[in-house]
Amino acid sequence: MPNAPFLAIRTLQQLTQDEKTRFPLASKALLNDTYMDDIVSGAPDIENARWLQSELQDALQSCGMVLPKWSSNSPELLNSSSSSDVEHSFSAESDLSVKTLGISWKPLQDCFVFKVSILSKSSFTKREVLSVIARLYDPLGFLGPVLTRAKVLLQRLWQKKLDCNDVLPDQIAKE
Repeated sequence: MPNAPFLAIRTLQQLTQDEKTRFPLASKALLNDTYMDDIVSGAPDIENARWLQSELQDALQSCGMVLPKWSSNSPELLNSSSSSDVEHSFSAESDLSVKTLGISWKPLQDCFVFKVSILSKSSFTKREVLSVIARLYDPLGFLGPVLTRAKVLLQRLWQKKLDCNDVLPDQIAKE
């Protein structure tokens, strides 16, 4: 049985080659801005964004694919899309986020959000610290400084030769 994710990505790559003269913007976005089943692209202004959106829809429809959801930080661009295709609304009380590549993006504020839940406890074990650090997923490197500090902390725990279920020493726990 063929690998469906591979075939989908390979189909998109072939589409970019076959249709690059008819849909140059879409071909570039499909080739360079596609991650798994998400196309994460942008444009310098609303007019170019509309053009890209139109080209993407037309190019994908030419091979029987449909883009089911759109998201944008521009209410103007979303208002020009059919309402069933829009991923979120722009009401002032809206706190919706769109998740792509494991990262949450809040279109209204146009910012990325990382959520980490840490238990409120008086002491932690090496295993618990490792578990929290392992859950920090950051493919774009936004959390680099935080992750570096966390990994240095882990290194210190290994140097102290603590067992996984040992409680952290007070001096390290305060950090």
